[in-house]
Amino acid sequence: MTSPRCPRIRWVLAVLLSAPGVQAGSVPLNADFSATVDDAGGHSIDADFTFSPTERLNFNLGGGQSTGADDTANLRGTLLNAGVSLHGDRAGAALTYDRFDDSSNYQSSTLGGRLSMTAGDFEISLLGRRRDMSVELTLDLPNRTLSRSVDFAAVGGGLQLAFSHGNLSGYATGVTYDYDDDFDDFLALEQSPQLAKRPLIEALVGSIVTQAQGAIDRQFGAGVELTFGRHAIGVDVSSVRDAIDDTTSTSVALNWQYAQSAHLDWTLSGGMINSDRYGDLGFVGVSVGIGN
Repeated sequence: MTSPRCPRIRWVLAVLLSAPGVQAGSVPLNADFSATVDDAGGHSIDADFTFSPTERLNFNLGGGQSTGADDTANLRGTLLNAGVSLHGDRAGAALTYDRFDDSSNYQSSTLGGRLSMTAGDFEISLLGRRRDMSVELTLDLPNRTLSRSVDFAAVGGGLQLAFSHGNLSGYATGVTYDYDDDFDDFLALEQSPQLAKRPLIEALVGSIVTQAQGAIDRQFGAGVELTFGRHAIGVDVSSVRDAIDDTTSTSVALNWQYAQSAHLDWTLSGGMINSDRYGDLGFVGVSVGIGN
């Protein structure tokens, strides 16, 4: 589905990189284009760009479209993300922001911070998160139907440990969240007999393309990658627990990357996600990375 578009993607980026004032190799610019689908109707298309004005400073900007599986009542969100990172020889810091916006009934945004220290082949990072969510509810009241927006937020913290030695690298990360009192009000409303309609945001964890967009109680991820020549093979495992119905989804993905040149690489991925509530779903993805 995406292969016929790749020559056009390369051509568009080549035009951008050859624009006046952009000298090849002068300022590192990288772009990644990806598409993922699952076997229950969920899919996403994303584009991410990284700009490095210095060796120690990076900026990134991205966007895309994501549609949840059929069980989510087809929540369709616009994805936006941005970030900046600064790193030295032994320490680094990063600030990120992302937003999932289904303008009809659900929005979520996350502001994240990271402080990291490097020791030999290892890096340990302290993670902080602030998640804000807004859910549109429809209530059947005597003599009228009322639409109401309910807002709640969560603060999260966690750790990440990463290592890299030779052609082997890996990571493990975990984050847990604490919700405010407004979340309890939402839970009370969603159990009210007057509730007529609301987005099934707890179903977002059941699809790989929206697993991280719902009301997360805690999440864990780990992965390992082996590089040989122009190829790299990796395995990633992630687990997300939903804060609304206390269900857990776990995904396993196998990734293969091929570096066609110093400026172009391809990645194919596939795997399975298992949800306590929605069972097993298979998924596949493809991405192309381009740089100057």
